[in-house]
Amino acid sequence: MRSFSRRLSLAITALVAGACLTATGDAKASGYLTARFGSDHGTPAMPNTYAVYFNPAALGGTTGTTITGDVAVLLRWAQYKRGADALSPSDPNSKNNPDYVNANTGKGNLLNLLALPFLGVNTDFGGSKYFRAGYAVYVPFGGLATWDRLDAPNSNAPGTVDRVQRWHNISGQILAIYNTFAFAVKVHPRLTIGANFSPIFHSVSTVRARNPDGSDDTTSTGNLIEGRSLLEASGFNVSAGLGVYWEPTDSLRLGLSYTSQPGFGQTKLSGDLTTQLGASAPGKTAVEFTQTYPDVIRFGAAGKLNEKWELRGDFEFVRWSVFDKQCVYAKGTTCDAASDGRVPDNSGVILNIPRNWDNAIGLRMGPAYQLSEDVELFGSLGFTTPAVPKETIDASTIDAFRLYGTLGGRFSLSKHIALGASYNHIYFVDVNTDGKSIQNIPNKPASSPEGRNYNASRSPSADGRYRSQIGFVNVNVAYTF
Repeated sequence: MRSFSRRLSLAITALVAGACLTATGDAKASGYLTARFGSDHGTPAMPNTYAVYFNPAALGGTTGTTITGDVAVLLRWAQYKRGADALSPSDPNSKNNPDYVNANTGKGNLLNLLALPFLGVNTDFGGSKYFRAGYAVYVPFGGLATWDRLDAPNSNAPGTVDRVQRWHNISGQILAIYNTFAFAVKVHPRLTIGANFSPIFHSVSTVRARNPDGSDDTTSTGNLIEGRSLLEASGFNVSAGLGVYWEPTDSLRLGLSYTSQPGFGQTKLSGDLTTQLGASAPGKTAVEFTQTYPDVIRFGAAGKLNEKWELRGDFEFVRWSVFDKQCVYAKGTTCDAASDGRVPDNSGVILNIPRNWDNAIGLRMGPAYQLSEDVELFGSLGFTTPAVPKETIDASTIDAFRLYGTLGGRFSLSKHIALGASYNHIYFVDVNTDGKSIQNIPNKPASSPEGRNYNASRSPSADGRYRSQIGFVNVNVAYTF
């Protein structure tokens, strides 16, 4: 037992060290919900290290102590095409200015190579009949994008070097790095309950074009007025989860889990907003940044059809409807923006981005085939519904009905080591907003009597056509002792 405890201590020490390196390095992810580690082995009904996040109760089906390292290497492509319908000048006559029109219409393109890591350990404490535990570090929520630049920008509007999507995103990242501790108790040989607890480090760093009135004006009377804003902020909160894992028969596994919102509600970050408007000198303001992530319900099942075939499936419900806005305001004040975007006079709100996302669901199903004692082949098809409505979609939050496809295998290289590898593809159905964007708040134009009270919530229209695809290779290795 002393030898086991020493080995477990060394394993956890190594994982914590790796977590620190990951948290301070260039951890990258694509999309706001990025929990795709483990490929088809990351579900609420699969007893492995990934259960630390997906369903802590599923640790009840594990034996021994396992260290798992996992990485998904992604190639993400995206495109935003902005037409004349999206033009949002402060003066409607600007639409007759070819320099202005050319500076604000066309295509923005993105091609990014990203890496999404997961590192974890789980144990049965040397063969305990009742108790299991685990720890993992990973990024279930996050986004990173760096858009292509033009080689030859419009000479009369130098900001066009950052392309037409610049009013919503030039480059940036939003990360939620979880350090999760999970515990499970087998209340019956076939039934386990579990819980987890996650300290979370949040960080955001984004650059976008910005004008005080929310327009996409580039110049005025020959003077440059297009500006830039850089938001850098960080914060800390916690999350928790509960789960149930049941093996009603030798050939059927069922798992159900609930994961709370980070911070059990709103997430607040503190940092600085650096702004430069036109040719003026940049200024820095101490700010706070708030947004609200969702909670998630997951259900999974895996049933053996015979000695060779197993059918697996999982379902998730993500309560994105709580993600109503992203708000930047002066430190020491509050985000007092109304639901329609109105900001009172003398408010500390600097930038309020209405989101008003929708709840989303996802479903995945597929078979696994035991080719031999040491080789398992698997594949699946799935979909998720979009969380982002056409009214508030923009280049920083590209979303659509998604189709997923996976092909892979798991290979036992020895008694202690298993290797998994798969190719996964995510196809986003094209989105055409059809003139529905409300980012410029057209019913309260800046020129109207009360329009100025909406300028902090106003951005240039994000109307247009959005396209995106992601292909990624997932590779993982598990060492069991």
